[in-house]
Amino acid sequence: MIVNEVEQELSTGVFGDSRSLRVNSDIFYRGVTELFADVFPGFSLSWPWPASPLHRILIRGYLDEALIHLRTSEVRAQAAALELMDLLAQAPSGPSNIAGWDVDPLGKRVVERFHQTMRNDGHTFTVEILEPSADMETAVERARGLLHRLLPEVAPSTTALVDGLAFCSGDLSSAFINGTPLLVYIGKELLDDPLETADALLHECLHQKLVEVRLTRRMLRDGYSDDTSHKVLVPWGGSGRLFSVDRALAAFHVYVHCSLLHLAAADEHADLGLTPEELDERLTVRWARADFFGSTLSTPEAAAELGPDGRRLVRWLRTANDRLGGALTIAGTPLADHGGGYAS
Repeated sequence: MIVNEVEQELSTGVFGDSRSLRVNSDIFYRGVTELFADVFPGFSLSWPWPASPLHRILIRGYLDEALIHLRTSEVRAQAAALELMDLLAQAPSGPSNIAGWDVDPLGKRVVERFHQTMRNDGHTFTVEILEPSADMETAVERARGLLHRLLPEVAPSTTALVDGLAFCSGDLSSAFINGTPLLVYIGKELLDDPLETADALLHECLHQKLVEVRLTRRMLRDGYSDDTSHKVLVPWGGSGRLFSVDRALAAFHVYVHCSLLHLAAADEHADLGLTPEELDERLTVRWARADFFGSTLSTPEAAAELGPDGRRLVRWLRTANDRLGGALTIAGTPLADHGGGYAS
């Protein structure tokens, strides 16, 4: 009962209705496309964009980049827009699939933007983008089916916000990269565990969902900057780990939904190859982390960094997570008894 009630809440309203978010996004980017065609000579892209995933991923990424530059420099914004036009001129005339990383110019550029974003964010670990195999695709589709079955109101419309999936290996289990929106990355090492893969898929697609929310909502205060914002000290993942308020908000959004997924999976632990203790541990860690971020983002210092819609999102997510706190683990203890159990 709690799962159904919370899922219904998380799939509706200004933050939960993924279908309305996609409509808003289409209206926004149609306007951006038409604006750039009017003001930037040589920008000839029109709406609707090409339907192939790689085209859409790169068009969205470059337009986002141009919009950021437009705040301070029309010259840099135009340069990004025209770089996109040069790239599209090199692209094959037919559909570009999520493969061919070494031969398709669009695929090669996605990989370049992935690694550039990782470097810009200060990551030094090694990640390789892989060509998909039949076994990889079967495993991720099995996980997608599990996710959609367990969360039929939330999951299908959320994963539909993403146009493609890339497989990777190395020191990264999954990722969503701002430089390649509409694309999520899933680590090959996860694929033997259907629930872990479903969790990663939901996790990364939720980042895209929050990006769509931000298009039309005031999530952060005017003048907000990650560099100067209040920092949240995260008590897991190593000592001295600090999150900006923006990153903490995204993590809160993810952990509430992933707690719901694991609660929905509780009755199927044996079919998923998990003991009751293993599933309970995954569930309680996610719920406790959501509880931590909900409390932390409600402090005056963190709330001051949020815009009115950001504070509203925190209240919405806290209500959902508090409701989940009344659910029982497989062992029979309320989730609310596991506050602070966010592991190391």
